Amino acid sequence: MTKILLSGRLPALVVALFLLPLMLPTKFVQGSAVAQTVTFELPRAPLTPLQQKRLKTTATNLSQGHFSGDLRLPKGDGPHPAVVVIRTCHDAAHYAPWLDQLENWGYATLSFSRCQPPDLVPDDAEIPALDWKRGSLAALGALLYLADRPEIDADRIAIMSWSRLGMIPLSTLQYEGFAQFFEAKFAAGVALYPFCSFARGPHMGPILIVSGKEDDWVDNTVCHRVAAESRSDEHPVRAVFLENAVHGFDIAAFGAPRAVEAAVINPDRFAAGGGTLGYNPAAAKAAQGEIRQFLDRHLR
Repeated sequence: MTKILLSGRLPALVVALFLLPLMLPTKFVQGSAVAQTVTFELPRAPLTPLQQKRLKTTATNLSQGHFSGDLRLPKGDGPHPAVVVIRTCHDAAHYAPWLDQLENWGYATLSFSRCQPPDLVPDDAEIPALDWKRGSLAALGALLYLADRPEIDADRIAIMSWSRLGMIPLSTLQYEGFAQFFEAKFAAGVALYPFCSFARGPHMGPILIVSGKEDDWVDNTVCHRVAAESRSDEHPVRAVFLENAVHGFDIAAFGAPRAVEAAVINPDRFAAGGGTLGYNPAAAKAAQGEIRQFLDRHLR
């Protein structure tokens, strides 16, 4: 066997060949369970008729800024159905099992929270009484971003969120909400133990609410009423209330149910105190079954 010996410094060309793989941009591989950080713009609402009358035709509303999120694509070429996933400001790792599950079911996800980098302070936290009204605008920004991706089917995009942020799937599917200003629409919405006061209908798409019967941090009374009053609507709200389940029943990282202070159950800084928080594996499994069946029915 002939041996080639290089003495002294490696020639510049050889060094470049060694370093080339390190310098090339990382390719985003579908179905790799690796998230790609993306940035999307919060949409500007179009001018109202009064604004159109008073302002120049080139006028636009002010920019609402940008958000960052994590995009994951399942295996296959697509175009894929997708879910906009709005997490609470708890550790993002708490929601990794849900993202894994959605990917295994064949759904792309764009996930984000209102705690944006670099400081991770809740967006609009100084106005907690609004329960992050701007979240609906962020959701629509994520929807518009996904609708422009060639790997995504723009007609099969749902929205999913938790806790008091569950109001966002409910409000973005209202005919009188932000969605009336934009052509792109969510195909369906999933809200886990949401704040249902934002769910007044009728709605422009199907909605699934999954809550714990023993939740003492959000009021299920309103969720029961929304489901009952929407029965004759084009898109009646389906509400499921699981036995022996409290707030956070589907998140294993929360551990056994226990009473916690506001900072633990409420990192998004809503105008609310503490409550009971904890995981129930049986309820979590039941919720997964309900949500998979719902998404498959409306996105497949």
